Amino acid sequence: MTDVISLADELHGLLPYEQDDISQAYMDYLKHGLPGKQATPKNILIVGCGIAGMVSATLLKNAGHNVTIVEAANRVGGRIKTFRNTPEKRYFEDDKLTGEAGAMRIPDMHKLVQYLIDYTGVEKQLFLNRSVSKADATSDKLNHPQRDDHGNVDLSNLPATGNNLIHVNYAHTTRHAYEDSEDVSQLLHYALKDNENMPASQLLEAAIGELRREVAEDPKTAWPRIIRRYGEYSMRRFLKEQLPDLSENAIEMIGVLENLESRMSYSFIQSFIELAIITPDTPFWLIKGGTDKFTQAYYDKEHLDDITFLNQTLVDLYRCDTTGKVKITTQVSSEVTEQTVADQETANMLASRSWDEAIITIPFSSLRMVHIWPQMSQEKHKAIRELHYDAATKVLLEFRERFWETQNQIYGGGSVTDLPNRFMYYPSERMGSGKGGVMLASYSWADDARKWDSMTEYERFCYALENVAITHAIHEPDADYATRRKAQQKIRDLCVFKPELYRHDQDNIVGAATVSWMSNPHAFGEAAIFYPGQLELLHHSIIRSEWANPQTQQPILHFAGEHASLKHAWIEGAIESAVNAALLANEDPLPTLKPGATA
Repeated sequence: MTDVISLADELHGLLPYEQDDISQAYMDYLKHGLPGKQATPKNILIVGCGIAGMVSATLLKNAGHNVTIVEAANRVGGRIKTFRNTPEKRYFEDDKLTGEAGAMRIPDMHKLVQYLIDYTGVEKQLFLNRSVSKADATSDKLNHPQRDDHGNVDLSNLPATGNNLIHVNYAHTTRHAYEDSEDVSQLLHYALKDNENMPASQLLEAAIGELRREVAEDPKTAWPRIIRRYGEYSMRRFLKEQLPDLSENAIEMIGVLENLESRMSYSFIQSFIELAIITPDTPFWLIKGGTDKFTQAYYDKEHLDDITFLNQTLVDLYRCDTTGKVKITTQVSSEVTEQTVADQETANMLASRSWDEAIITIPFSSLRMVHIWPQMSQEKHKAIRELHYDAATKVLLEFRERFWETQNQIYGGGSVTDLPNRFMYYPSERMGSGKGGVMLASYSWADDARKWDSMTEYERFCYALENVAITHAIHEPDADYATRRKAQQKIRDLCVFKPELYRHDQDNIVGAATVSWMSNPHAFGEAAIFYPGQLELLHHSIIRSEWANPQTQQPILHFAGEHASLKHAWIEGAIESAVNAALLANEDPLPTLKPGATA
């Protein structure tokens, strides 16, 4: 008889919300506050004013504690960042347009962040992860989607048209033609064997389908088995062992079309978690006018401006030998002329203060640059050093005409290419309006992203535009080179960004924006992405508190952020970790999973 292992509390984030007793408790705390009240308020420092820092600060402030937030950037929100025109910087010709540098879509299944969005009152609509008809794209279905008996969004009345594009191996087709093809090998030039001549999604399902079914039937017992069995596997190793007859061409096709190529060497468990989230049938939301409207609204609603100090990079984090309290030193992150004196005075003030406890919400990649004393546990130091943060780079281009709609009949969703752009997403806002729009012309990760990171911003815009034109140009399949270039030029002419106009004026480019999260001096990467084995090796150490209070022996240093959850790269994970850290600082008992399976 095989031993049944129940899911540990610290792995609760793998469960769907309906079966996650801990997340359900977190929801109650978000709505009604922390369960306990401290007789003596504490002074609590929070490092980082992303959503994790904001949520921890709000819960603790409302529980009666004195909270201080220190943030390295000159804005709040962390990796929730939106490009929009300001008096200081003009990105787009049309002042009404925005583009997401960071978080751009929020799964409907992520109930904590959905609650906070509704709580702030910002407007949202569906983010289309697939292309739909013009009639549906311009209907009220995006604002008020159909819901099932449990209140979850149901996309069945928003069928995909499949008009979005696939451009690989110099073959050009639509998603619809690819999915209906009886000869994918010929269509996409992949030279597949007869028994694998099918869409990549079907091959991938053949590899992971049984595990998906196990998780769907009984996640509390399935996840421990899967982690124990495949925790040390990379995605490539898993595919090779599950489908030993799979050709290298088929593995290549899976990687390119299913967005796994750049992460084949990463943890299979990490990819398996993600594959359960991003599917054509997963409902997503966007914040109208930009995701940063959500974080700014929450920040304002909770009056966090009074306790937040911006433009302060943490340099030293230490525990005073005399008092046992937390102390820091900071340096001014960037010199802004009109506030330089005030920023330096803030740094001096922060250095003179001390706190009873602290919550660190910045990425471990950033914390790695901080001098910390006394030493934390060896396991924590190992996690800070070794936790892998992935590269992610975006290039956005503004077009005066939404040609993907008018010429390609693409409304929402994204297209894929093996050209350097890799994944292109079309704006879900203002579809069918006849107005211009901002296309996410390139979204890439890992090694794909690092190629872009080597370029100047101007070079990124040039290459991205060229590949958008190649992918979207309309011409006969056997057209000669001159005809192809003429068709491509029609696309380039619609772009606000003109390479020849800005070649010698690269500081004032309008019509484009780009971000490299690996090059960001405060983030050092897009998000935590496990290497094989790191979930079991590092996760417990990542979330564990450090530094004992000399009198009470209770830990005084806590950790939050998307990396301190199992929903890496998602706002939901940051919120889960923030509530957990606030409970620890408030000395409340942590919620637990109910015993037994929930089939």
